[in-house]
Amino acid sequence: MSANKKEDTQKIKTSSAANKPGSDTQQIKTSGEKILQVKKPKLWRVIVFGILSVILLAVLGGGLGYKSGINDRLNKQNEQMLSEAALQYQYGVQQLNNGNYQLARTHFEYVLQVYPDFPGLTEKYTEVMVKIAQSNEPTATPAATATPDNRDVETLFAQASQEVQSQQWEAAVNSLEALRNADYTYRTMEVDGMYYIALRYRAVQMILNDGNLEEGLYYFSVLEKYAPLDKDAVNYSNVARLYLTGASYWDLDWQQVVNYFSQLVASMPGLYDGTMTASERYYYALIYYGDKLMDDSDECGAEDQYSLALAMTVTDDLQSKYNKAYRICHPPTKTPTEEEEITVEETEEPDVDPEPEVPVETPASDTSGSSTDSGDTTG
Repeated sequence: MSANKKEDTQKIKTSSAANKPGSDTQQIKTSGEKILQVKKPKLWRVIVFGILSVILLAVLGGGLGYKSGINDRLNKQNEQMLSEAALQYQYGVQQLNNGNYQLARTHFEYVLQVYPDFPGLTEKYTEVMVKIAQSNEPTATPAATATPDNRDVETLFAQASQEVQSQQWEAAVNSLEALRNADYTYRTMEVDGMYYIALRYRAVQMILNDGNLEEGLYYFSVLEKYAPLDKDAVNYSNVARLYLTGASYWDLDWQQVVNYFSQLVASMPGLYDGTMTASERYYYALIYYGDKLMDDSDECGAEDQYSLALAMTVTDDLQSKYNKAYRICHPPTKTPTEEEEITVEETEEPDVDPEPEVPVETPASDTSGSSTDSGDTTG
């Protein structure tokens, strides 16, 4: 560069006071005594902006992932509900075709709760309700046309009171119904109170002693029109429904039968429906479910079912089934043959370095003795 151009160049001087650390501005002084102030960018703003950007991106990403997870979970729940609804619908159709209208109604009402828009459900549910109404007509007619009891209402009232005190529940229910037919307005509050008590204990008697679960549940449904059921009545109602629901899967789904009756065996094994107790149904369901698992080549699952059944009652046939499932599920460990043992013995041993030879030291010659001898000879 030429000398003239160098002289034209202005020298820039910076002010040390303005350039101290922590100052927001920087002063630049030119050779013409002009001071230029340049504002420094604030570093903390850049950092905060970066942090906020990262947080915003993280929140957006997390929100999108959470929404996607919720949608997947809802889709899986809908698929499970549809599958269960289809299964219950098929069970309901089977029970309807077999003439078990109350059980069919139970299955269809379950589908109504979990999937009310299931195809064909409305038609089948209407059909089963019509069947139930038609089946109840013959039982309702004799009650309406029964020969009226001509005894005096006071005598009927005294008889019903005595039967309630002596816990003759069935007789008390009959006497109170006869009293109502004779004079519905006679001592209404007292008659209703006795009728509630007699009907409640009669329902329990039907469920626990008579094995008439369905009629016992019907009595409980009548009681609920008068007043809420007490805690014990609710429990008896629940176990009766549990039994009937489990029995509705009989010969259809042994896994469900085992599931329901395993709960009953733990709480009320002697519950009876006129054919078998809950404990007996559980025992046979375990065996039948084990047989099904054996057919499906699930021998280990069958072993578990047979084992639970053996804990209740041991029979030769059941023991044989258990042994077969156990052998397949737990095959014996393979033992080495004679040829394999010989092969193991003939394997080469690992090389071992030979021990180093220790040099044998020869005794040193007795030089002193030799010199002495030579000396003596010389002398």
